[in-house]
Amino acid sequence: MYSLTLNDELVQRTRQSFANETDMTAWLQRQVEALLMEYNTKQQTIRRNARAAIAAMRHQSELNGNSEMTLEDINNEIYQARQARKVAVQ
Repeated sequence: MYSLTLNDELVQRTRQSFANETDMTAWLQRQVEALLMEYNTKQQTIRRNARAAIAAMRHQSELNGNSEMTLEDINNEIYQARQARKVAVQ
């Protein structure tokens, strides 16, 4: 159960569109639930896409033969690549 504070003027203007308070409350309930469902669906999509991206990166790493590299190994590779680029630019 949540208690929300809404803009009084906005609520008053909206209330004029309904026959009674019960109808407005029911409408408001449906609107909030629809927003929550939409939000949850988007969040599920984001999580699903993130999991798929991680799986694709893991697969690519395995294909490249570097899936067993430690973070230190990766940092060394990055360092070496940057050093090589500096030498090439000079």
